[in-house]
This record gives sequence, structure tokens and C-alpha cells, in this order.
Amino acid sequence: MPVRAHLIPETEKSFDSLFSALDGKPAGGAPARILGIYDDGDDWWIQVARGDDDVNSIVVQASHCASVFQILAALTRWNVAETAAPRILRAMCLV
Repeated sequence: MPVRAHLIPETEKSFDSLFSALDGKPAGGAPARILGIYDDGDDWWIQVARGDDDVNSIVVQASHCASVFQILAALTRWNVAETAAPRILRAMCLV
């Protein structure tokens, strides 16, 4: 059974299309580089690096009904100076 997400209305999404929608987009500085995507059945967990910096990566937790725009908005809150440890940004959809 294919994985579905309502990232763009009327469009069935897969890991590949989610990757394509986010990879290379601005992330509050250098372009976002998607390192991995995991679907736990309720949420997408998206590991993101900025540019070529693999050390300061983050994980975005996004509900399946979150839009690409909501996920990208969460990435603009990413502050690299905070810490070198991975952290979680949440991009949830209010229903």
C-alpha cells in the first residue's frame, strides 16, 4: 500500500515527492538538504541538513496533513547557533 500525505490537495504524495518538494529549498540560510524521511503512520519525520553541514542537522516532525509551506515555515525557525546537537522542529496541522 502506498504512503499518502496531503501535502498538496488532490495529489497523492510519496517519499520521493516529499523529498523533491523540500530538498534544495531555503532553510533560513543555505538550502535544505534532506537526509532522510520516516513515516511512523501518524507523522513524517524528516532529517534535514543545511547546505553541506551534516553536523548541525535537525528533524522536522510534520503531521500528514501539514503542507509543504508549513514544513518550510518550520525550517525558517531553525537557528544553527543554538547547539550542535540534533533538535526537533514541529510543523503540525491544526484540524
